Amino acid sequence: MKRQDLAADRVLSLTLKAGAYAAFTLTVASLLIRQTAWSTKVAVAGLLVLLATPVLRIVVACIQFFRERDLKYALVSLGVLGIMILAYCLAIKT
Repeated sequence: MKRQDLAADRVLSLTLKAGAYAAFTLTVASLLIRQTAWSTKVAVAGLLVLLATPVLRIVVACIQFFRERDLKYALVSLGVLGIMILAYCLAIKT
């Protein structure tokens, strides 16, 4: 593997790890403060972070592909991102 490939893999890995750890931390925090009004808000924030992590991963991958001038995979990433946004928008309307 090239050095650039390893760096891109590290960035993608860190994105997923940060999202998972943040979601876990928020969820545990909501359990610890379950007697307060903030408990629900912190739990919802944890779920939103958990749901946003794959979308952020796709955005980061798309940016990496554009940096590498790999248009094929960059366009595939944009297509997947578009499908996810479309699914989200259609789910809100129902």
